[in-house]
Formats: sequence, C-alpha cells, structure tokens
Amino acid sequence: MVIEMKEKQKLIIWKSISIPVIFLLGIFIYYVYSWFPCFFTSLIFPINNHIFQFNKVILLSFLIWSVFEKITIRKKHDLNTCTSGLIASLSCSFFFMLFYIPIYVFIFHYYTNLFAIFATYFIGIIISVALNYHLLQRKYNSELEKKIILGWFFVIIFNAILTFYHPDYFIF
Repeated sequence: MVIEMKEKQKLIIWKSISIPVIFLLGIFIYYVYSWFPCFFTSLIFPINNHIFQFNKVILLSFLIWSVFEKITIRKKHDLNTCTSGLIASLSCSFFFMLFYIPIYVFIFHYYTNLFAIFATYFIGIIISVALNYHLLQRKYNSELEKKIILGWFFVIIFNAILTFYHPDYFIF
C-alpha cells in the first residue's frame, strides 16, 4: 500500500510538471511553420491563426509529451501512456474549441487574439492532464496501446488533410 501511494505521488508530481512543459511545447510548435515554411512543415504544424489549425499545436504537444513519457519515465511501468495521451489531446482540443469559439465569435468578432488562444489552451491542458492522470491509473492494456498508436497516426493525417482540403467554415 505504501508503494502504491508513493507511485501516485510521483504521478501527481509528474503530471504537474507536464502542464507547463506541454504549454511551452505548444508555443514552440505554433511558430515552427513561420520559421521553416515548406510543404512538410505545413502538414504537421499550423500555417495560420485559424482555430482548427490550433488543433495541430494541441495534438503535437501532447504527442511529443506522450512519446517522451513512454520512452523515458514509463518504460519500466505498464501504464496506458499512449492511450491516455491521445484521449487527453482530443479532450484538450474539444475544450479548446468549446471555450475559445464563443470568445472568438462574441468577444473578438472573428478576429484572432493570441493571448486568448494561449490562455484557453492552458486551461484545456490543465483539464486534460487531470483526465490523463486518472486514465493512467487504469489497468494496463497492451493491445489497446498498440492500436492507439495507429489512432495517433490517423488523427495527425486527418489534421494534415484538413489543412489543404477544409470545409468553408469560420473555424478553418
């Protein structure tokens, strides 16, 4: 029981550290295309300030963190790192859209505000990391972890396709 409590405390500390790291990764990812504009970076990194493009920031920052966590910290432990990372990134994306779209439409009248974007992103990270913490405490499922890696791949491909072939809505 003592070991389990120590592991939970380590996980809480680790998840607390992940919040600013994911946020800083997101800021870095946001500017990569402006530093290195080419076709490849346009597929992976956001190319403009539209709301849906910010999903690339969210997905990539959580993916990088999940891979880092899986390789370095969690390799000795059987935890659902890939599964919880994908679910956390999708929930962060959902919360970002849920919180930011009303701000974008009603307060800024369809103009992008980077402070509001990053503040909303930070709030989404906090909520998603809390969800991630609870998902990591579930029983390990190695088959699901392998399938979720494909899920990450499909989500990133989907966002890359929507960069060039997007519907004509205000969020794109």
